[in-house]
Amino acid sequence: MRLLLVRHGETVDNVANVYAGHTDSALTNHGVLQANRLGIHLSASKISNVFSSDLQRAVKTAEAICAAQDSRTSLEVTKLKLLREQDFGYYEKKPFHQCLKDSKKTSKETYSEAHRTHPGFKDVESKGSMKGRMETFVKEHLMHLLDNNDRNLDDHTVVIVAHGIILGQLWRVVLRQFNSKNVFIGPDVPNPERGLENIGGWSNTGYLDLFIKSIQDVPLAKVGSVPLLDEESDAETPVELEKDDTQHPEIRSLENEPNIPKSVEVSSHDTIEPWIHSSRRGGLNNTTLDMYITRPTPSASLVTPNINSTPVHL
Repeated sequence: MRLLLVRHGETVDNVANVYAGHTDSALTNHGVLQANRLGIHLSASKISNVFSSDLQRAVKTAEAICAAQDSRTSLEVTKLKLLREQDFGYYEKKPFHQCLKDSKKTSKETYSEAHRTHPGFKDVESKGSMKGRMETFVKEHLMHLLDNNDRNLDDHTVVIVAHGIILGQLWRVVLRQFNSKNVFIGPDVPNPERGLENIGGWSNTGYLDLFIKSIQDVPLAKVGSVPLLDEESDAETPVELEKDDTQHPEIRSLENEPNIPKSVEVSSHDTIEPWIHSSRRGGLNNTTLDMYITRPTPSASLVTPNINSTPVHL
């Protein structure tokens, strides 16, 4: 199965440099162009399923991908609140803050302490809550596709269009469903310095391209060739949900589920932006990983530039 984790196109709030998690930001004209170009780039792929955050920036990007598919293909976007970006609470629509000089705290942390007593204050969504949402998504929407017999697995190309921070959480949840011995890196990608769980950020219309194969299709020499975590992480210790997060019945934990008997190879995190403009308003290349992953092949109409750019972080 090919699995594409895609970030939406550029939005008005990206340009304004304000926090927009659950805020329903619109795409800019540039973002629409990014989405359309991404659709063209993926048009040769026979996509079987498209999931999207229910926020319009993700939905519009997902619809552009669907629109570029073969006209004989009836493909609809499954819109899910589960796939929304991190909720920034009190800080929605507020400007980004920089680290304060001579302080170990960011200004965001400082302002959080100052604003916590304000009427209507709502804290930023925790990592535990986001992890729980992604576990629920994987359990309810992806597992049945992965459980198909190996003969049908290659018939699926699944696209998930969401947001930069939540995609990072989704990747970690997906990665943890596989035995580490069945995870390996493609030949054209350097080992991530901090381990596979920490791959950096998604640019606008950036995507992580993953291929999931049956174990017998994987060369034995490649199995277990890359660590999942950085050295400071404990691979045996699950990330615990905060106490408040466990009160949400919609969150379905995967902690006690067995590993998926499939393989994962890490290859690349490719983007479309350099094929649209020379402008660097997002969409820069960022090397990352795959699950049996190979670098995506551009369509014949595209001229691929040299895009060995510096990884972009959130």
